Amino acid sequence: MTIVKKIIIIGAGASGVYLSILLKQKLEYQCEIIVLEQNASPLKKLLATGNGRCNLSNKDMSVDYFSTDQKDYVQDIIDQFDMLKQMNELGLYCVYQGNLLYPKSEQALSVKQVMMNCANELGVSFFYNQEVISIEQSKRYLVHTTHQTYQADYVIFAMGSEAGKLSGVNNSRYDILKKLKLDVVKSTPSLVQMTTLPVIKEWKGVRVKGTFSLLENNQCIHKEKGELLFTDYGVSGIAVMQLSAFYQENHQYELSIDFFDDQDVKKLHEYVELRMNKGYNHFYDGLLHNKISTYFARRNLTSTLEIVKLFKDFRLQVTGIRSYETAQVMKGGLSLLEVNHDLQIEKYPHLYAVGEILNVAGLCGGYNLHFAFASAYRVAQAIEREFHAKNK
Repeated sequence: MTIVKKIIIIGAGASGVYLSILLKQKLEYQCEIIVLEQNASPLKKLLATGNGRCNLSNKDMSVDYFSTDQKDYVQDIIDQFDMLKQMNELGLYCVYQGNLLYPKSEQALSVKQVMMNCANELGVSFFYNQEVISIEQSKRYLVHTTHQTYQADYVIFAMGSEAGKLSGVNNSRYDILKKLKLDVVKSTPSLVQMTTLPVIKEWKGVRVKGTFSLLENNQCIHKEKGELLFTDYGVSGIAVMQLSAFYQENHQYELSIDFFDDQDVKKLHEYVELRMNKGYNHFYDGLLHNKISTYFARRNLTSTLEIVKLFKDFRLQVTGIRSYETAQVMKGGLSLLEVNHDLQIEKYPHLYAVGEILNVAGLCGGYNLHFAFASAYRVAQAIEREFHAKNK
């Protein structure tokens, strides 16, 4: 007689829901799957991904786009997962737009509907408003929530991070790990807005395209070509989000803005010289957004070199990054030194971790969702192998 094993997944985010589907598909009647979620509904963060369009993956999938403490683990996990193929098997039709993979519908809602329909049809049990507060190891694992205690043979941490408050506002997910004497790397916001000095309030709401560089001691730490949005606290936009991933506490940074990244210094110098020789009364009009032109005009610059520097290397002091409440992800989490290649926690048999609860944080561009799904796939394969080995 086959003994049914109980598997509890903590967290109904992308990695947790996908893992529940894979385990039910692979093990069918051999396991009972319970997903505990502290929110009132599943996949809240996924719905906000890619401005609701849900960028699932990227053709340029390299560990170089991730911050982690075990790059070889992460590279192997992301390499072994084919997002396009796996989503197609779920019934989600996806297409590449350049390097970025999206559902054909360009709706994160489609991804949620396909995943939840599949999980429900397979018989996965979801329990909501169940905030897990601790795990206790006995003959079986005891999972204590704010409402009751569950017993399990396997437990998988898939509770994400506090980024964006969309996984729930309680930070106890890290406390659960610490109570188990596990090493947790301090969590800090990533893919988040920056605060600056000065704050040019008259530029609030202005978007500019260009190349933006994070500098420390005049050395470029990282640069991004794209779009920046000026705000009443500093700067935002995809390019800024990417730069924030390279921000470290207790470092002094500047943001360099190249408004004319399509022109090298020499050509721009010639153009500015020509424009000055024509004697325009309103020199900056027609070059930049009106609010930026007005601001620059007040400087009364007369030197071509000064004007070119203003256009190619406009500096703002970076005073910090915003909090987890507006971040897309968090750097830090459970150290990968605590897990093996199958993401099983070394100190605790049948205890696994997937997704953003791990110390793995990618840049914008589908990297974080790819890892969330890929890590779930890795754990599903490991548990399936163990079940089959025991049943031989």
